[in-house]
Amino acid sequence: MPIDRRNYPTASSEKPASVIPLGFGHPPDDLQRKTVLDVHLHLDFPDGPFSIGEHWGSAPGVGTQTTLHEIVKRFLAHVQACGCEWLVPLAAEETLRGKIFTPHEILARKPVPTPRVETQEPPKSVRRGKPATEVMPRIRDAIGAGDFEKLEGLRDEVTDEIAGEVINEWHAGLPWDIKDAYASLLQDQLAASVHPLFRDALNSPTVETRAYALCVLTGDFTQFTSMMTRGCVDAAKVDAAIAKAGLR
Repeated sequence: MPIDRRNYPTASSEKPASVIPLGFGHPPDDLQRKTVLDVHLHLDFPDGPFSIGEHWGSAPGVGTQTTLHEIVKRFLAHVQACGCEWLVPLAAEETLRGKIFTPHEILARKPVPTPRVETQEPPKSVRRGKPATEVMPRIRDAIGAGDFEKLEGLRDEVTDEIAGEVINEWHAGLPWDIKDAYASLLQDQLAASVHPLFRDALNSPTVETRAYALCVLTGDFTQFTSMMTRGCVDAAKVDAAIAKAGLR
């Protein structure tokens, strides 16, 4: 849906609080950086929360309003140029879970850049969170129900202790819908203890689960984007990448 950019906020203009800039950039072939690309999130437009635009100097820009799935499918190069690659796995997760993320849910998933500070490395500390006795019953209920939305919220509560308990309750003989739920919960974990689960997940009939497994086992989550075709996880690319990594 085309939109008029003449009064639309740019990197340097004042914008409504409901319009959130997600990223700015330049086309790869624009060596003089005269064209500015942008990606914005509109909190008040859940049916098409994204807008992308192009600006040439002080001239009025042009743009398009679109959905999460469409922005990744049709405008991937624009998304990447603006540093918004994090939208790609989010779109894949939206497809996997069969739900449409609200603008506020999308905003909550925006990575927060952490400034690098040169300082002496402090002693390593154990990540502390809610006790396993409180979290594990909710994890069991969500896995048993295949509730990926609840599992998404529980990912931030998985400490090393909880991850260990989850792994102890998993086994390869479970049905794939349950094993996919385990993989969804633990997709951020890199400890060696999760490797048996994700080696098994390489054989999941769900392509997104196979993609998560590859990223975890190789420790490289940047390759997720390269396994996308028109905004969707491409089974052929995933399986080729798994074979290239020597995991199958």
